[in-house]
Amino acid sequence: MHPRPPSDDGLLRLAALLARPGSTAGWREADLLELPALYRRACTVLARLEESGENPLRVDEVRALVAKAHALLFRERVHDGPPLHRRALEFVLQRSPRAIRAEWKLLALSFGLLYGLALVAWLAVRHDLDLAPSLLDPSMVQQEMSQLGELEQGQPFRGNFDFGLGESPVAAGWIMLHNIGVGIVFFASALIPPLYLLLLATNGLMLGAYTGVASHWGQAGAISSILWTHGVIEIQSLVLVGTAGLVLVRAWVRPGARSRRHALVTESRRALELMAPVFPLLVVAGTIEGFVSPHAPLPVRLVVAFGSGLALIVWVAWGGRAEAGKALAPAERAMEPAAPPLRPR
Repeated sequence: MHPRPPSDDGLLRLAALLARPGSTAGWREADLLELPALYRRACTVLARLEESGENPLRVDEVRALVAKAHALLFRERVHDGPPLHRRALEFVLQRSPRAIRAEWKLLALSFGLLYGLALVAWLAVRHDLDLAPSLLDPSMVQQEMSQLGELEQGQPFRGNFDFGLGESPVAAGWIMLHNIGVGIVFFASALIPPLYLLLLATNGLMLGAYTGVASHWGQAGAISSILWTHGVIEIQSLVLVGTAGLVLVRAWVRPGARSRRHALVTESRRALELMAPVFPLLVVAGTIEGFVSPHAPLPVRLVVAFGSGLALIVWVAWGGRAEAGKALAPAERAMEPAAPPLRPR
């Protein structure tokens, strides 16, 4: 027994709506509510016609109508949302801080290794200068010691930050590219966790040993005030992008009740939330390193270092909390017990 041929009334009504010029902004509310129902009905008609295979021309007509309705519905859905720049800001200012707070354990382990080894290296080299070549590249140690030996009395140590202000634009551009390249290396190395741990350890030892060597000339404070002017943003960003790679590894190693494919899809969103602010932050750090770190006086460097650190703390600690509260409020109100009915006296 063949099914009844579908009525053309719905198709004619859908075709009439789609023939209207312009967007749906000027439509009546009743027409807007009717459009999805007509679209679903047309999809059903199309499925029946394709199953019967009796009228190929009719199938083509209905398919074109369905495609046009589909394009209108989903085009309006996209364009009615907030603009791209607002969605990007919402992603960085709200979703990223929530992801960072959620992954505090991985971040704490990375920061603990990095800064813990930096502290150990600084204490060891500060106590015994001969340990420096075993913790830091010997050629870098020799270069630093030569620079320190050439300092005049009372001159602060600037390390390799000796380029002039006129060279800052070019230097800042190269530093930005270098920072982005290092960020990519940190992310890629985190996909092989032992390699990432080695990279963190190497950077921690280098940071501590370099400062420890400078301390033998009484210049640890001078070089630290330069390094941390941009390093507050730069180092934290590199650890953040590495943590994004670890999140993907965790999805593969411990998918839980999910399939590995599902876990990777889910955790890739979390990794993207962690990575989203990293490269803009590295560009900011490169700008500071090119223009502020080498040339600004000590008070300015301290303000930039402490100010950027405070801004990072505020962003991570409070970013996205208001939006999360708004999202939870309806659910919390729904869970509240209903008020008892009024009783007549």
